[in-house]
Amino acid sequence: FRDTELSDRIGFKYQSYKGEDAAEDFVQSVLSYAPRNNENDVLITVILDGENAWEWYRQDVDGKEFLHAFYRKLSKLHSSRQLITSTVSEYLTGNSSRGIKPHPTSDLTRMQVLWPGSWINGNYDTWIGESEENRAWEYLVRARQDLARSGVRQPDPLANAPKVRTKAWYAYTAWEAMYAAEGSDWFWWYGNDQSAPAGDKPFDDAYLTHLNNVYNYARLAGGNIRSPGFDPILRENNASTGGQGTMAQSTDEVQTIVFACNASSERVSDAIYVVGNVTELGAWTPNSIRMYDDGTHGDLKANDGIWSLQIAVDIGEEIQYKYTNSGRRGEWIPGEEFSGNNRSYRVATKSPAVVFINDTFGKK
Repeated sequence: FRDTELSDRIGFKYQSYKGEDAAEDFVQSVLSYAPRNNENDVLITVILDGENAWEWYRQDVDGKEFLHAFYRKLSKLHSSRQLITSTVSEYLTGNSSRGIKPHPTSDLTRMQVLWPGSWINGNYDTWIGESEENRAWEYLVRARQDLARSGVRQPDPLANAPKVRTKAWYAYTAWEAMYAAEGSDWFWWYGNDQSAPAGDKPFDDAYLTHLNNVYNYARLAGGNIRSPGFDPILRENNASTGGQGTMAQSTDEVQTIVFACNASSERVSDAIYVVGNVTELGAWTPNSIRMYDDGTHGDLKANDGIWSLQIAVDIGEEIQYKYTNSGRRGEWIPGEEFSGNNRSYRVATKSPAVVFINDTFGKK
């Protein structure tokens, strides 16, 4: 769905670049994909997390210099037909006013495998699957079905908002609350895999407020609807302040584990870090849990390119994890990218000895 290298240049690499230099690097990278004579057009999709990149640009406040230079260069390259910006729909159906010829799907290579369109983990496990996430989805489905059956008609999204505090306005607002509740980021925060630095409760409160507003406004619009009463989704023992979110239950027995990551073929400027779904591995905050190649912390031999970390984990715990290389705290690049799930290990039974988990950086 996305060109990872190009997308991550904007999201992560250009933070330390001057704007003009970043824009030039990007367009030259794109032009390196240019087809030769008689070769088919190349469609490159550049997709990134839209709001998070710019605040980290250190030499270019909010990335403004980069964006101005980038669009100036795109305009010049478009006029010479070297590089043509396009939506996916334009590419498929064509747009004669912009000189984009159609590329019918019948003429394109048939996809054999369809991967999830997710930039994290290559799957949807951040948004669905854990009990809290599933419960949030069940609430959402219930609210959507109740609103659809209430008799409150879905407004035309292109029409202007109705006059305030009329029945039409309450209907409009009920559906706006529904749309807000359908945003994917609510489900990001539920479960053990992601947590906000100040805890997840504000997100739980906000999500439930949107759902309750669906019922409140729909009723004021004259709808036949009654709220089932949504209980908080977070469990009472969720006292996270940057940890696991809902804290995992502890058992009476623990197992000592050493993570050993062979990064001898990597260029490591700082250290290899391990990140995972348990507090001991940073609760999915990358580059917060350092590994060691100095003969300590479970490392068997210093300076051999194998980075290690010893932790104690509850018996029965399923660990999901991956490795990053010398990045800034909270940033995933440079790190491992797999098309499938994370690395995983389940501590099934107590072992009398230390358990070693041996991995190679970037290989699964």
